[in-house]
Amino acid sequence: MWDYRAILVILAGTMIHSGCDILNDIFDFEIDKICKPNGAIASGQMSMKKAWIYMALLFFAALLLSLKLSFILFLCLLAGIIIGGIMYSHPMFRFKDIPGIAMLDMAVCFALESIGLWSVYSPLSPDSLMVAAYVFVLIFSLTFMKDFKDVAGDINSLPLKIGIRRAAIVCSLLVVLPLIPLLYAATKYHYLFLAALIYVVLIAGCIQMLLDDPVAKGNKLKDRMIMALTMPNFMVLLVKMLSIF
Repeated sequence: MWDYRAILVILAGTMIHSGCDILNDIFDFEIDKICKPNGAIASGQMSMKKAWIYMALLFFAALLLSLKLSFILFLCLLAGIIIGGIMYSHPMFRFKDIPGIAMLDMAVCFALESIGLWSVYSPLSPDSLMVAAYVFVLIFSLTFMKDFKDVAGDINSLPLKIGIRRAAIVCSLLVVLPLIPLLYAATKYHYLFLAALIYVVLIAGCIQMLLDDPVAKGNKLKDRMIMALTMPNFMVLLVKMLSIF
């Protein structure tokens, strides 16, 4: 049954992601004046001072909410700010500019969020770590695909670093990895076989585009990637909700 804690967790997570986006825009101010001139900060619609204040308020509110729900969630979101905000965007680290490391950074953040969410409802267990492993592998393996649509303008993209054909083969192999923790979990929770089936259908389409012309089909590939990230999980959630009634 749905309860208020789920809403608060979603709200806290959304504020953390929004704050990290603002932090990224602050550090990318000079770049965005050229690449994203219509952005709120780059265009001058929001001053740098207001951006810092707004970001700080978002982080503070999110951490305060999380502390009320679970200390582990608080620690996970705090780690997310450090890893997914500061280390991802700050010029001292700039993980976002390192292919592979950028995806690893995002995957760690989402895996931490899954652990924090679990801790709100139940003590941490091997099952919670299994879910975190699935989330980590899912994010890490699929987000490489978004680079193909940015080949023309991003010198740090994986396809330009190792070659388009080689990058397509690497991505095709990586997208199979989430099936390992997913099928393992399905042996215990049989309804997850539905998620695995949907995932297989979606990544089959991704692999076909990767081995055809991933650059020309970059936007379509990204859309299919987003579907592979979300649809299996939404279907499982729908099945679980229907089983309650």
